[in-house]
Amino acid sequence: MARLVSEPFTDRAKLNVEALGSLVATAVRMLDNALDVSAFATVEQVAEAQSKRRIGVGVTGVADALIMLGVKYGSDASVALIDAWMQLIQNEAYRASAHLAAERGAFPAYDPKRHLQSPAVKALDKDVRALVEKHGLRNGTLTTIAPTGTTSLFAGNVSSGIEPVFSASYTRIITQPDGSKAEELVEDYAVRLHRRLKGATAPLPEALVTVADLSPSEHVRMQAAAQKWVDSGISKTVNCPKDISFEAFQDVYRQAYLQGCKGCTTYRPNEITGSVLAA
Repeated sequence: MARLVSEPFTDRAKLNVEALGSLVATAVRMLDNALDVSAFATVEQVAEAQSKRRIGVGVTGVADALIMLGVKYGSDASVALIDAWMQLIQNEAYRASAHLAAERGAFPAYDPKRHLQSPAVKALDKDVRALVEKHGLRNGTLTTIAPTGTTSLFAGNVSSGIEPVFSASYTRIITQPDGSKAEELVEDYAVRLHRRLKGATAPLPEALVTVADLSPSEHVRMQAAAQKWVDSGISKTVNCPKDISFEAFQDVYRQAYLQGCKGCTTYRPNEITGSVLAA
């Protein structure tokens, strides 16, 4: 998502939604192709993959994109943006899958009577629903937000999935092949880009908020806004303060349930498990 922002850190910053829609269509076709070339371990896995043809179009770099746009993660504006972005991705994924169904056939387990009544299909834009009604769908599920920690590192340490930025820079503890531990200093993608564009001594943007700045409820709000437009579950950690009370911790799960999240993962720093990252 961060790569789609033009003129970052300016009043003219904008995320290219047309390019986003085009990328989604390409991703759907690529992932559908992958189902046919993948080497599954068992015949049962082949049958499952082919009968439902599940794929998982997702995102990464959301928090960095927000920073480049001047929007604080967890704010009302950020909730509205992730809602709009994920709605676009959902619609374009279903549009592409309907076109693939017209070209290659619907997935074998497709049941139009039941599928067209699903909440996901009913929530689609009218023109996309019409395509699904006409052609069916090539894929049983289309969108997810998967764990993207390693992928995000390969992409220049862009923020992971829909997670907030952990820290402007931090130490990452890496396990070596011999089992020993090594420390690596890592700088966030948006921070590095800002310093390149504005200068190394320029103040970091006000929109840069990190995990330490956010409340558990702000984490949940962002996950819920995305979940509204995601077929599968969402990989997202709700970071909690070390001194959170049991009642407040319990309420995190209650909030996630009431706001429609399909799952909820929390993390509270402690002496036993420690932490992979350290600011």
